[in-house]
Order: sequence, then structure tokens, then C-alpha cells
Amino acid sequence: MKRRPGRLVSSRRDFVRGITAGLAATTVATAVPEARADRQNAHDTIVIGGGFAGVTAARDASLRGLKTLLLEARPRLGGRTFTSSFGGHDVDLGGTWIGWLQPHVWSEVTRYGMKIAESASATATRAAWMDKGRRVDGDPQGYASLMEPMAAAFYGPAQESFPRPYDPLFVNGLEKLDAMSAAEAIKRLKLPPVQNDLAISFAAINGHSAPDQSSYLDQLRWFALGNYDLWRLWDNLARYRIQGGTRALIDRMQADSRAELKLSSPVATVVQGDGQVTVTTKAGTKFVARAVIVAVPLNCIVDIEFSPAVSATKLRVSRARHTGSGTKVYARIKGRKPIFTGHGTYEMPLNFLWTEYDDAESQLLVGFGASPGLLDINDDDAVLKAVRDYVPDAELIESFGYDWNRDPYARGTWCMYRPNVLTQDLSELQRPEGNVYFAGSDVANGWRGFIDGAIESGQRVAQQVAQQLAQFRR
Repeated sequence: MKRRPGRLVSSRRDFVRGITAGLAATTVATAVPEARADRQNAHDTIVIGGGFAGVTAARDASLRGLKTLLLEARPRLGGRTFTSSFGGHDVDLGGTWIGWLQPHVWSEVTRYGMKIAESASATATRAAWMDKGRRVDGDPQGYASLMEPMAAAFYGPAQESFPRPYDPLFVNGLEKLDAMSAAEAIKRLKLPPVQNDLAISFAAINGHSAPDQSSYLDQLRWFALGNYDLWRLWDNLARYRIQGGTRALIDRMQADSRAELKLSSPVATVVQGDGQVTVTTKAGTKFVARAVIVAVPLNCIVDIEFSPAVSATKLRVSRARHTGSGTKVYARIKGRKPIFTGHGTYEMPLNFLWTEYDDAESQLLVGFGASPGLLDINDDDAVLKAVRDYVPDAELIESFGYDWNRDPYARGTWCMYRPNVLTQDLSELQRPEGNVYFAGSDVANGWRGFIDGAIESGQRVAQQVAQQLAQFRR
């Protein structure tokens, strides 16, 4: 595999190696000594996981007067959000964009007076798409003329299925739509070839995987959350971001919290008994609480040993993993170029690529692919080739990405459900088990897989715990 030499690339690789090594160091198996937790390690509630769900839950629980401990496996907060510097900008390697239809994160942005920036692609003058394997260079109006009838057909059942988007199980009888994959649904529509390819690719980026992996019903839920409008949905998926990156917001939220924070503290076991819960880290430190909130990604539930064991449903869905497993990469290219949005086929290394930052002498592009098997984001030659599918004369300065599939505390990207999970399993995934509660973006009611869903879930579960513990104080 050819690697592009140069100081910038070496720095990028050193960064990725450093992060991976740091994570690996916290996952080394160690003997857990049999020791009692001392009184200093006793709390009202322990929150496991320092992403937006965990930070929200810990903050809200602590502000309700509960003695709260937040344990995070990584040496940083943020979970599957991760702000870094690249190309002279603060870029997010994980969750990035928010929108005004996402009420929980928008409320936090308002609360802390955060400033909002917009993707350069919001003012795109060019669009690119594929027609029978041939790139079409057009304008946004031409692209819209293809996308709008496609969306009307694909998302047709959304409003009937989700009249209350934040109450996803409000309507009964949706099992058939949930059992169907997005690919099956598109096949039944018999769209014209170009629109068919656009639909398959759009379903792939939403599920961040091959379109036969995600539930058609869960795809419809996204459209309902976007107010049943394609462009409002897109504005909330990829237009608005927090100035300074997601780190700017989570740092403000954590600063408001009264919870004790311990980083680099991966959890090994969660044991319930005698009206309390004992949490033991992989380093062997024990903490005791009256309630525990597990706010780790759904894919990582199986990595914690629970006693008694959590339900078979939780373990089954965690082992199967949600669909999010694709790639995201930033590529900085030389020169002034038209601001554009590119929408390819799902089999392409990058099935979406657009201008995120338009600078004086370069552009910073962001791209997504349905599978890491289609693109090695650490191979600059491969990234350049993928970019040239959309910008044939592109000259790559540098590229940067992060493989969330290899991160042991993520095991994937954003969450979309596989067939049958929404209607059959969501209630169980949310259900507390004894004094152990479950939060996180992956089990949210609304914008599941988004920062907004993480905050929503953290708020809701912190309230549940506070109410439950208050009963014992009366």
C-alpha cells in the first residue's frame, strides 16, 4: 500500500497511533482484587460513560442533590464525538452537526450561549451525482429535481407511521415496515435508475452501512424527525455545527456539573445486591452506589459483566451491533474550487462528499462511505482517488479520519437499527433492571444516533433515578 510521505501525514499517523495506544492501554486485562469499597467510594448514583448522555445524566443528577460519580474509560470526555484540529479548523471526527429541530442539544447551545457555524456546502453552487456510472456535474437545482420525487416515494409512509416522532412506538402495527430493509423498500418502489441509485446511497449514508442492513421503519423515523421534509432533514443532518466543535459544548456542560469525574476508568463489572450496586473498574477499584446509569454505546453493553446478567434482549442486540460502521474522512485539497455537494452510489469508496470549509487557497472536504472495506482512510492515495470521483483535478494536501469501529469504547459509528429492533426491542433496551438504568444516544426516543438523542436520554434517565431515590428519603 502506497503511503504519501511528508511531515503532515506523519503527524496525523502519530496522532492516530497515540490515540489507539492510549485506548489499548486502558483495556489491558488486570486481576480484580477482592476488596470492599470504602465510604469515600460510596455514591447516590454512578454514571458509566462520559459521552453527551453520560455528562448530561451526571450533571442533572448532581444538580438534583445526588452524590454522583462519572466514570469514563477514555482519557477524555465526548464519547463518539471527538474534536481535533486539522487544516486550520476545529473538526469533529465523530458526531458533528446539530439543528434547530433537535430541541435538546439546541436548548443546551442556547443555555450556554454557544455560537453556531454553517457548512460551506449550505451555499453550494455545484452538485455532482452518478448516472449509470458516469459523473454528472450539475447544479443544486438539478440535483433537487431528482432528490425530491425520490424522497416523496421513499419516505411516503413516514407521517402516518410517526405522527409523534418523539414517541416512536405510538402507532401500532408497524412490524412489517420494521421487518423490511431499506434496500427491499427501494426495490419495491421501481424508481427510475438515477433516482433508485440516489435512494440506495441515501439509505446507506443514513444507516452508515449497506442499505440491506437497516430497517426501513427506522429510515422513516429520521424523515419524521426532519419535519417530513427532505431539506429540513438535511439541514439537521449536515448544515449547522457548534463553533469550536462539540468539545466546546460538552466542556461547558461538564463545568456546570457537581459530579466527581474519573477519566481512564473502564468498567469491568456491575454487581447488584443488598439494595446497592457495586461497580468495579478494570484496575480493580470498587465504587458503590444506590443506582447506576449505564451510558455506553449499545455495541459495548456486552463488554461489561453484569450480575445478575442483563436481559437476553439487551445482550442479543448489543452482540449483533447496530448498523453504523462506515467511514468519515476529511480531505484538504489545493486551490479555489466551486463549493459543491457530491452524492455517489453506495458502492463507491465515498458515497457522499462536500465542501465543509472554503478557504483562501484550499478547501476542506468531508466525505462518508458505507464501509471501511471500501476505503482505507489512512491511505492518502486511496483517499485522493475517492475524492477524484467527484473532483477529477483535485490535489490532496492532507487527509484525516478516525476509525470508530476499532475504538473499543465505540465499536461503530452512529446508531440506526437493524430490522425488527425498533418495534420488538426498543422498550426492553430502555428498561431499567433493578437499580441499573440505561441511557445513551442509541436508546433515545427521538434523534437516536445523534447528540440530541444522547442529551434527551441522559435527561430522562437522570430524572427517573432522582425520582426513584427520592422515594427512599421520605
